[in-house]
Amino acid sequence: MSTVIGGAASGRPTGAPGAPPPKAERAANHLEIRKALWLRIAFLVFVLLLWELLANTGAVDARFASKPSAIVQALGGLAVNPEALGAVGETLLAFATAFIIGTSAGILLGVAFGLNRLLRDAFYPIIMLLMVVPKSVFLPLLVLFFGLGTAAGVAFGALLAFVHVTVNVVAGLDLVDQKYRDVGRAYDAKPARLFLDVILPGAAPGIFAGLWHGIRNGFIGVVIAQLFVSTAGVGYLVRIYSNNFQIDNAMALTLVMAALVIVTGSLWSRLERRLTRWRD
Repeated sequence: MSTVIGGAASGRPTGAPGAPPPKAERAANHLEIRKALWLRIAFLVFVLLLWELLANTGAVDARFASKPSAIVQALGGLAVNPEALGAVGETLLAFATAFIIGTSAGILLGVAFGLNRLLRDAFYPIIMLLMVVPKSVFLPLLVLFFGLGTAAGVAFGALLAFVHVTVNVVAGLDLVDQKYRDVGRAYDAKPARLFLDVILPGAAPGIFAGLWHGIRNGFIGVVIAQLFVSTAGVGYLVRIYSNNFQIDNAMALTLVMAALVIVTGSLWSRLERRLTRWRD
C-alpha cells in the first residue's frame, strides 16, 4: 500500500504511490505480529497446563476429557497405526475431491451470476437460501442419493464449498466499479479481454476469499459427514474411538485435523498475499 510519511508542515517527503513501506514501518509491523504470536502461544500453554492440572487433581474426569500428556502419547501411537494413517489419507482424498467439485462449480456459477443479470435475478436467491439454511438438513437427503459411505461425505463437502464459493465470487465481481468496465469498452476491449484485464483483477479479493471458504467448508463438510454417515475416514474413526471410550485417540485425531486446517490456512494466506501483491 502507498504510505505517507510526515506531512507538508514538517517538510519531509511523502511516500510515492505504490512504494513499499519504509523499513521502520515494516519492522514495527513484524514486531506486532511476533508479539501476537507469542501471546497466542502463551495462552495455549496456559490452557494446556491448566487442563493437565485439573485432570491430575481429579477436578476433571480424565476418562471423559483426557489430558494433554495422554493425548501426546496417543499421537505417538497413531503415527505408526496403519488404520489411523489410512483414515487420514481417506479424509484428505475425500476433501480434495469435494473441494475441486464444489469450488469449480461455485466459480463458474458465480462468474455467470456476476456477468449475467437475468441469471442472477432468477437463480441467485436460491443460492442465498442454501446459504442461510443449516446445511446439516441436506445430509439425510444426500445419504438417500449416495448411500452410506465416502460418496455422501464428498457430496456434502462439495455442497458446502459450492455455496460459499458462489456467494463470495459474486461479491467479488460486485467490487468492480462500473466505470472501469466502461473505460475498457471505450477502448474497444473484447469481452474476454475485458474480463481478464479489468473484471478478474478487481474481483480477486472476493475470489480468494471464496477459495478459502471452499477449503474450510469443504473440509468441515467431509469430516461431519464421516462422523455420522460414513464407514471410513477420520470422522468415522473418531466416532469409533469415542464410542469405545478411547478418548485419547479421538482427541489426538481431532488435533491432527485441526493442525492441518491451521497450516493450510496459513499457507493460503501467504499465497494470497504473494499473488495479490500488485494491489498494494
